[in-house]
Amino acid sequence: MSILFSLIVNNSEDISERKNMTATIEKIQKLMEELGPAHSDIDAIVQTEEPSWALQFSDETVVIIEPSEEPSRMILSTELGSATDSMELPIYETLLCYNFMWRETGGVKIGLAGPKGELIMSSELCLEDLILINLQEAIDNFVSIARSWRTYVTGNMQSAPALPNMESNNFHLQA
Repeated sequence: MSILFSLIVNNSEDISERKNMTATIEKIQKLMEELGPAHSDIDAIVQTEEPSWALQFSDETVVIIEPSEEPSRMILSTELGSATDSMELPIYETLLCYNFMWRETGGVKIGLAGPKGELIMSSELCLEDLILINLQEAIDNFVSIARSWRTYVTGNMQSAPALPNMESNNFHLQA
């Protein structure tokens, strides 16, 4: 009896998890359908089979949105490029400091996709009570930060970009 009970409980948990993920995906899908026509800087929104969504902006920036649960949320990510060999140390040190300041950055994180890989920026948005205007603001902020970091990582900026959400516009992070 205990094996049968265990199978029933595990099956019930799997069904519940699938329902939660389905609800998360449906919420994101609805927001993506609203976002496209409401955001003039987005050229295209494409849904993949995983499911995930790719938002392409007019400057070729691409933001990937993926569902996650517990709590129900969406994960935003974008590529920033790769640091040149001569700039790896200062860029990586700066990004480590940036990651440590998660309260000030709104939870934006930047990581390395493997040795000598691309730098990937990501952030999470809780779906509970998320409405279109808040999503637009979050995506605009995310893309703005990504554009600044991409410029720095690719060597088109001499110092690290100003940190978002800081009182002083003169506060820059230097490693």
